[in-house]
Amino acid sequence: MRLLAVLGALLVAAGPQEAAFESAEYGIRLKIPRGWTVDATKQPRVILKLTLPGEHSFPPELLLSEVVFSEYVTLGQYREQVRQFIQRTYREPRLLEDRECTAGGRPGFFFVTLSRTVNEADAVSCKGFIALQPARMLSVECVFPRAGQEEALKAYDALLAAVEFIPRKPAAGTEEGLKRFAEEAPKLAPAEAGLVRKEELEYVLGERNIGSYVLDVSAGTREGAAGLEVKSVHLVDLGEEGKAEARVTGFLSNDLARQWVEVEDVRVGKDRRTQYFTAKGALAGGKVTVERRINGEKSSVEIKVPERTVFSELVEALQARLVPGAKSMMSVPSISAFENEAGHVRIQLEGKHEMRVDDKLVEVHVVSLQRDESLLNYWYSSDRRILRRTVSGQSLVLRPKK
Repeated sequence: MRLLAVLGALLVAAGPQEAAFESAEYGIRLKIPRGWTVDATKQPRVILKLTLPGEHSFPPELLLSEVVFSEYVTLGQYREQVRQFIQRTYREPRLLEDRECTAGGRPGFFFVTLSRTVNEADAVSCKGFIALQPARMLSVECVFPRAGQEEALKAYDALLAAVEFIPRKPAAGTEEGLKRFAEEAPKLAPAEAGLVRKEELEYVLGERNIGSYVLDVSAGTREGAAGLEVKSVHLVDLGEEGKAEARVTGFLSNDLARQWVEVEDVRVGKDRRTQYFTAKGALAGGKVTVERRINGEKSSVEIKVPERTVFSELVEALQARLVPGAKSMMSVPSISAFENEAGHVRIQLEGKHEMRVDDKLVEVHVVSLQRDESLLNYWYSSDRRILRRTVSGQSLVLRPKK
């Protein structure tokens, strides 16, 4: 759920002076090193590409891009992967430096490597990464002829020093949706006293059953706050393609002011490599505190979040509270236990419809949930049970267990 829009940038000034660059879509601002020019060629997830004019054995380049991972990884774990990548794929590589660095106050690293191009020219490259989220990093790469090594390294250091992270531009309609949610949130009915609801569902891909989803929701109280206790277990088995298991325990207070989540996530890849992630988070007073372990490596963060932010792991419980409701669109600030900054989910209440269930037409409430480019569609019964959930562009269906 974590994809971004294409490059949108503002380039100010020109000539020999440093130029200012800003991309609201990627949330970054910096100054372009003197003498380097912008290559406007658009490439997926490339934030900025710079070239150095003049006579060279091959064109020097500086490249900033966003890297999104399908699984969580720490900076230290990825550092070793990058080292091995350089050793395996560069032509006659000589690792000259392995340096820690910072950019915009965030930690990172980069390698300086001497190697040879396909045209047998000596090249020096910098390959660096800055940690943004457990599943997202900023890549900063530079390659240049060996003869220009000193000048290019200075430009690379200057670029890192100039990086500043700024709030990302929200999707169109977000501000209006936030206002709508601010109006509706105080009107949410509290959890019904004595509520106990258990749902047992199955994941179906085409005609194939590939997993299950068990959801337990009940009324509860924590530290004097009344709300919903939520427990869920996702199990997906794709055979030789891999397996996944996710367990979530959480609490969402009626007024959204107090929240807790515990997450356990196990993933087995096609290569049989097992990944294990855990997180324990709390939200109160406009602040989120989280302790995580990514394949055993421990970290903790404290993050300021907007008013009415909801843990992503609890958004489905909030969404059910909005059913039934008049047709409307709301934007909800949200943050996962494995994220370092809040984003937004868009909840679209589509109103009442009819759906065929067991050869009978029943009244359902349709809701769409979107974050970035991921769109989930829900069909709820009148008692807020999930009758169907689909993912836009995929044939995966979640439905009650038969």
